[in-house]
Amino acid sequence: MTEENTTYSGLFEALSALQDAIEQPKKDASNPMFKSSYVTLDAVIASINAAKRKVGAKIFWHNEPRERVMWTVIDGYGERLEIQGAPIAGDLGNRGTNSAQAEGSAETYARRYSLSMVFGIASDVDDDGNAAPKGQPKAQQKTQSQPKNQLNSMFGGVSKAFRDKNGFTEEAMYQAISQQFNTNINSFYTFNNLNDQQKEAIINWLRAGIK
Repeated sequence: MTEENTTYSGLFEALSALQDAIEQPKKDASNPMFKSSYVTLDAVIASINAAKRKVGAKIFWHNEPRERVMWTVIDGYGERLEIQGAPIAGDLGNRGTNSAQAEGSAETYARRYSLSMVFGIASDVDDDGNAAPKGQPKAQQKTQSQPKNQLNSMFGGVSKAFRDKNGFTEEAMYQAISQQFNTNINSFYTFNNLNDQQKEAIINWLRAGIK
């Protein structure tokens, strides 16, 4: 049932109604490396457009890359809203793709996270408990973790060398890692919560970016 005849007093009221009507899309893409799933950009856009039709919100949105940052611009009811989103990772040249493909992938990732943030969509990775060994509860696994293990130390050294080699800020480095592995790693804390196999994959990828 749609509400196409609904009248809103302004852009913010219409946007609020749209956000309330959002139905969380299914995580319809898989990440074999992390044995996880996430929401694709197409699914994010479909969810937004479906909610827009449902509440009859007469708004128009688009994404604009500005100085390596993805912005979401929303127009409607004589008003405009511009929201800063995710940074666009640079082409590192070590992904087995050409520059155009790498740039397209970076922009797709930035659009997905930026739109999800604006419209309240949960597009982050869901590992379905795969990080824990089979038959072992997550809580038990956590008590056996070693926060200051060898992989964490290796990551510290490799990540610094990677940033120095490529002229990346720490934020841009984490953005590039997140894009490469289709997950949300934005700090050392989130890296520390990964399992050893995932940490090794990231460290090896960073090493490739140093050579």
